[in-house]
Amino acid sequence: MRVLVDQEGGYKIKIGDFTWLYSSHTALYVDDKWYSSDDDSLPLTGISFAQGSDVNLGSWNETQLNYDLVHGGIHTKIVGHIRQWQTNSAITFHLDTGDQILSNSIPLDMDSVRTVFPSFHIKQLHEYDQLGFFTFAGEMCGDDSKHAGWWNSSSQVITGGMTGGPVVLFDLTQHGENDMIVLSPFSRFMATSLSQTDSILEYGVMGSMLTIPANYNHSMIIFYSPNGINEGVREWGTMMRKAHNRTTEHRLNDLTINYLGYYTDNGGYYYYNTEKGLNYEQTIIDVYQQIHLPFHYLQLDSWWYYKGIGGGVTQYTPMPTIFPDGLQALHRRVENIPFAAHNRYWAFDTVYKQNYSFALDEVHGTALPIGNDSFWFDLFTQTHDWGLILYEQDWLDHQTYNFTPLFTDIHLGHQWLISMGDAAEKVGMNIQYCMSLPRHILTALEAQRVTHARVSTDYAFHLEQTRNAQQWAIGISSMFADAVGLAPFKDVLWSTKDQPGAPYPHSPQEVLPDREILISTLSTGPVGPGDAINYTNSSRIMKCCRQDG
Repeated sequence: MRVLVDQEGGYKIKIGDFTWLYSSHTALYVDDKWYSSDDDSLPLTGISFAQGSDVNLGSWNETQLNYDLVHGGIHTKIVGHIRQWQTNSAITFHLDTGDQILSNSIPLDMDSVRTVFPSFHIKQLHEYDQLGFFTFAGEMCGDDSKHAGWWNSSSQVITGGMTGGPVVLFDLTQHGENDMIVLSPFSRFMATSLSQTDSILEYGVMGSMLTIPANYNHSMIIFYSPNGINEGVREWGTMMRKAHNRTTEHRLNDLTINYLGYYTDNGGYYYYNTEKGLNYEQTIIDVYQQIHLPFHYLQLDSWWYYKGIGGGVTQYTPMPTIFPDGLQALHRRVENIPFAAHNRYWAFDTVYKQNYSFALDEVHGTALPIGNDSFWFDLFTQTHDWGLILYEQDWLDHQTYNFTPLFTDIHLGHQWLISMGDAAEKVGMNIQYCMSLPRHILTALEAQRVTHARVSTDYAFHLEQTRNAQQWAIGISSMFADAVGLAPFKDVLWSTKDQPGAPYPHSPQEVLPDREILISTLSTGPVGPGDAINYTNSSRIMKCCRQDG
C-alpha cells in the first residue's frame, strides 16, 4: 500500500496498481462557519516533507499539507500530515489545528465532525471495482449496529459518528481472503469520530465539541494486510497495541477470565430474583454452598446498590434490604471467594459529589467523576476490602451520548476512563466494559486494567422466545475486542433448557445449552453460568474446564 499526493493537496491510496481511496477535502468549523479547501476559504499554502522515528513504531516519511485559516482577522497555520511507515503497512493522517483556540457558539451534532482530515469519497472508482465493507458500530463492542455492504456512493457506511467505529474494506472478488484495509481513529478516541456526509467519509473532532484547545492534534490510521479480514484485523490490532504500549499481561492473569464464575446479570436466574422466602444474602450463600461447581468468583449485578434520580447510582454500597450484614460479612460467609460487581451511570443526586469533583447534567439527571481527584482510588480501595477483584462498568453508551458534558468537552471522556483505569492499576483491580461503543474499546488501548468486554446483547433477550436474539453469534465483535487486547465476553448462560420461576417473560428457554457453553469457552472470555440452584447441569458445565475450575 502506498499514498500518492498531488500538488493541489489531493491524495490517493493505492494497493498494487489499483486505487482504493481518493481524497475529498480538508475543512474546519470555527466561529460557527465552515472553512474548506473546496472553496478556498481554507487555502493550501504549501506542501513540505519530513521524516522521523517513533519509539514504538519505527521510522516514517511524511508529506505535510499546510493550510492558512483566517478567522477574526487572525492567521492560523493548520497542518495535515500524511505519514507512511517504513516497517508497518500503514498510513496515518495527523491534523495539527494550530496555536489558537477554535470555538463555536452554535455546535454541530455529535454524529458529525467539525474538523475534516482526512476524507475520502465513498465511490466505485471503476466498473471492475468490487470493494465491500463492514463496520463495527453501536453498543457491545460495535456488535449492536454492525453492518456491511458495497463500497459505492449509495452506501451508508457510517450511520452515526458517535456510535460508529472502525471500517474494514476488502476485495469482494477475493472473498475477503487477501487484500483488506482497516480505517480507524488512531488517537483521541473519545473526542474524534469517523462520520459520513453524503458519499464522503470524514474523520475529525466530534461536531458537538464546543472548543478545540490550542496546539491540539488528532490522527487516523489506514492499515493494510494482504492476509484477509480475520488476520488483517489482528495485525491492525497488533499495531494499535504497539502504538499505545498495550500489553495482554492483565488479560492473561485475570482470574475472572481463567476460572469458572457464577453470574447474576440480565439472563441469570437470580437477576432481581431470589430464592423463595429468602433475601439476596442468603440466596448468594446458597448458590455458593449448594451448586457443586468449582466457582472462583461470584458476580453481583445492579440489584445491590443504592439508586436515585433516573435509576442512576447514588451510593456504591449495599442496601441493607439486600445484604443485611454487609458485603464484608458475605465475603467471609462464602469462604472469602472474590466478587465481580456491576456498576451503571452515576445519578445527579449521588452522595459522592459532596466530597469529589463531578460533572453534572441536570437535564439528563446524571453525573460523572471528572477524574482529577482521588475518587476512583478511594472507591476501588473500599470495594477491594470486601473482596472485589473485577469492576464492571456498564451503560457506557448511555453515559456517553446522554451526558452533555461528555460530548461537548473535548477532554472529559478521556479523563473519565483513564482516571478509572489508573486507579484500578494502583489497587490491582481489573475492569470489564459493558454496553461499550467502539470509542470505549479503542480507549481501552490506554487503560491496561480493562481486560475484557461484552460483545453481544444481554442473554435475557436470547432466552425470551419472542425476541430470540442470536446472542451467541459473537464472531465479528470478538475480532475487534481481541485485536485491541480484550477478551470477548458472551455473557451469562443456562446449562438446562427450562428453569421455572426465572424472572423473564414469554416462557424463557435455552434450546441449546451445549452451544452456549462451547462458545463461551472458545471465546477466551469469562464462562459464567447463571442457573437456578436446582436446575444446574454440573456435568455439562464441567466440560468447559478442569476439575479445579
